[in-house]
Amino acid sequence: MTALTLPAPLWRRLISAVYDGLLMIGLVFATVIFFLIGCWLLGVEPNSRILGLCLFSVGLGFFGWFWTHGGQTLGMRVWRLRVRRVDGQPLRWPIAAIRYTGMFVVWVGLPLSLMLLFVPRFAQAHPQLATPSIALLSVLVCSLVLARLDARKRAPHDWISGTEVVVEPKA
Repeated sequence: MTALTLPAPLWRRLISAVYDGLLMIGLVFATVIFFLIGCWLLGVEPNSRILGLCLFSVGLGFFGWFWTHGGQTLGMRVWRLRVRRVDGQPLRWPIAAIRYTGMFVVWVGLPLSLMLLFVPRFAQAHPQLATPSIALLSVLVCSLVLARLDARKRAPHDWISGTEVVVEPKA
């Protein structure tokens, strides 16, 4: 690893994720509004599974497009971060989709698992999810601990997709 391709520290990745999260909140609101308007115009009842698929697809489109066109989301650009394959090549759509799916599991699965374990009302409403939740939480916590020990500071979704996030040199 050269001085020009230092692995991105966790704090930079998290701050970049906050920037991108704010953009995603706007996309989520727009998607939900268009989904509900579309359901109303077509005269059909809104389906939460279809909405979930729409939201997943919008997120994949957002992150996938940025990662395959320069390797930087807007938040990553501000903090001079770039995602790339471990061999230094840019991402292509299949790899971006794998990375996004892994990232989705970590960023959505971890909070849902915590809610199932620590929010009594939510846990009582979904008792069938308690065991899978504990398993998922255990895997996520172990993978996040291992990410801290990884020399390239790769997150679980980086391992799965064969990618890494590096700090870009100053211009």
